[in-house]
Amino acid sequence: MDKDKYTQLYHRYMVYVIIAFVTYLILFKLLPALLPFIVAAILAIVIDPAVEFLEKKLKIPRGLAVAVTMLSIFGFILFLIAIATTQIISELQRLLGILPAYFNSASKDLNTMILNIQDLYAGLPKNVTDIIQSNIGNVVNTLYGIAKASINYTINLFSNIPHMFMISMITLIATFFMSKDKNIIVPFLLKQIPKKWAANTHNIKTDLFKTLFGFLRAELTIILLTFIECSIGLLIIGFDYAFLMGLIVSVVDALPIIGSGSVLIPWALIVIFIYKNVKVGIYLIILYAIIIILRQLMEPHIVGSSIGLHPLVTLLSMYLGLKFMGFIGLFMGPAIVILVKTMQKAGLIPSFKT
Repeated sequence: MDKDKYTQLYHRYMVYVIIAFVTYLILFKLLPALLPFIVAAILAIVIDPAVEFLEKKLKIPRGLAVAVTMLSIFGFILFLIAIATTQIISELQRLLGILPAYFNSASKDLNTMILNIQDLYAGLPKNVTDIIQSNIGNVVNTLYGIAKASINYTINLFSNIPHMFMISMITLIATFFMSKDKNIIVPFLLKQIPKKWAANTHNIKTDLFKTLFGFLRAELTIILLTFIECSIGLLIIGFDYAFLMGLIVSVVDALPIIGSGSVLIPWALIVIFIYKNVKVGIYLIILYAIIIILRQLMEPHIVGSSIGLHPLVTLLSMYLGLKFMGFIGLFMGPAIVILVKTMQKAGLIPSFKT
């Protein structure tokens, strides 16, 4: 009996291991590979109400209705992007025009600071200077590593633009055909899944997309609010490139762990210690404090009310998504958690014990 018991336990755990392995392959290998088609399916569902209206109310052929809807929606998005890009390019051009003067001023201030440090350094004991030299070497190596990694990341980002363009085109084409042939694709897929799943398909779709779009809406809302707060704050302080820096800070702030402090705090320290403008540096620190306080007050309410996930679960899923899938994992991680939660609610997989 003991042997049979251990054999059953062995078989049970082997099943668990196989399920875990298959789940890993699906979540971190198959899903990223199919991501353009997953995004296309989501977009097809999003534009479906507008397509149905054009097809049924205005009697427009479905293919033409899909084309008109996609052109209208994505054309409007591109219009907004064009406006924002024009403003940012304008600020970049002005910034590039005065950048040499900034560099000359910074170089003079840096040389003055180095001379002051050398005067102070010459009067220190030898053991202290040895420690300083060693630490300076470590700092230089670290900065070199960061600079090299940043340059490589930028090069890779630009080298991936053709690939990103191709993926975008595949996604848009797939969206068109998924929406156009919805009445063929949906019945076919429903026939391929168990009847219990098919019976719950509508509820799963409703709950999943409600929660998923709630998450995306929450993240975009937080990014937009951070952009507005930072841009207004920088305009009040008197910076000429408030919208450009507001955009950079808001995007960086959306990344887990990094946050807006990775931009505003070094910026404030440079302004205080290199440019000797203590007043502006303090204003930047105050702006950072305002952004952090408002984010802490708003984020739990916005995210919690939108997706119903604990902030720690959201953070963990974003981190794991980033780790295994790259930047897109910031959105795919929570989406996977939302999918699991939706399937539990539908009774398709066991719920967690509470």
